[in-house]
Amino acid sequence: MNSRKVVGFCNLHTSPKIGGLNEKRALGAVTFLGRFAIMDFTLSNFSNSGIDGVCILVHHFPHSVLGHVESGDVWTANTKTGFEYTFFNEFGVNDPESNTDINNILANLGSLKKVKDRAEYVVIAPVHYLTSMDFRPIIDQHIEKNSKVTCVYVPIHDGKTNFTKSTLVNLNDDGSVKSFKLNNKAKDEINVSLETFVITGDVFADLVLRAQTIDKTFSIADMISYMIKNENLKVDTYRFEHYVIPIMSLDEYVNNSFSLLKFENRRKLFRHDWPIYTRTHDTPPAYYGPHSSVKDSIISNGCKIYGKVEHSILSRNVVVNKGANLSNCIVFTDSIIGPGVKIKHVVTDKNVLIEKDMEGKEEKPLFLKTGSKV
Repeated sequence: MNSRKVVGFCNLHTSPKIGGLNEKRALGAVTFLGRFAIMDFTLSNFSNSGIDGVCILVHHFPHSVLGHVESGDVWTANTKTGFEYTFFNEFGVNDPESNTDINNILANLGSLKKVKDRAEYVVIAPVHYLTSMDFRPIIDQHIEKNSKVTCVYVPIHDGKTNFTKSTLVNLNDDGSVKSFKLNNKAKDEINVSLETFVITGDVFADLVLRAQTIDKTFSIADMISYMIKNENLKVDTYRFEHYVIPIMSLDEYVNNSFSLLKFENRRKLFRHDWPIYTRTHDTPPAYYGPHSSVKDSIISNGCKIYGKVEHSILSRNVVVNKGANLSNCIVFTDSIIGPGVKIKHVVTDKNVLIEKDMEGKEEKPLFLKTGSKV
């Protein structure tokens, strides 16, 4: 892959807001399944595909991304020749409308020389679609067809109830993109854009530079749509038929997290030959007290369990005190559940202390912000 000079862009600009979880952090930095950050999947897909030149396009809250990726060595297969840059457009803070992925790239032109030298092909991927995606066959097809742009999509059969906030791909007879549109929940059989593109290097450079002369608020996806409609750009497609988890709302975050408590679903997302890398933490194994009970749950390192946990997901260093009872909960790092407390259908952010009984609803769990004490 390195001989092809491929650069990956991990695009956080397209990330949706999901309840309170990314009000003060980038969606990519949000904890998932107690151990990972959401962006780990995209970064690991780049690494496993042999793409060791990566740029992370941060929309807002860069501290949360930098705090997670640090040097980036976890996801860089070859630390001698590879790189991982984090791009942030400081000017966009005061002008949210123009805080786009394209303007982020333009604001960091001084850091792009190394990228430009390697960018015969560019892969752009978001973080809010969790999957194990090998980019190599997609790039192979892109090269074989001499494509300018390739869009990756997944066909689904329950579009009225699933991927309801996603963008759909309308196809021409030859399989190229006719247009994009939002899912209006009218059909079950739909093709969902994964907002993942392979773009030939010179086409990408032209697209980014010309966007300023057309509309300064255009994103990369906007520019591709514009060029399809107004310049007859042919955008080829790649049909991806593997397991994909959308994270576009708090409901999807919660429901899809719980769906992975089932082994058969975890095996679809976590392939044995496709590791998902994350930061390591020097935490001890979880401790289970003599009267603890844990069923159908994911318990992370550093947790101390003295009570009962059922159908729940606990991040690192969570303490469940004696007599406490958790069910259908997602609890983030360093939170404490007091003695004898019963909570059900609750989602907590980090450093939360719960000392009284709480119960949300299955369709609408209670959410507690970072540092809450109740």
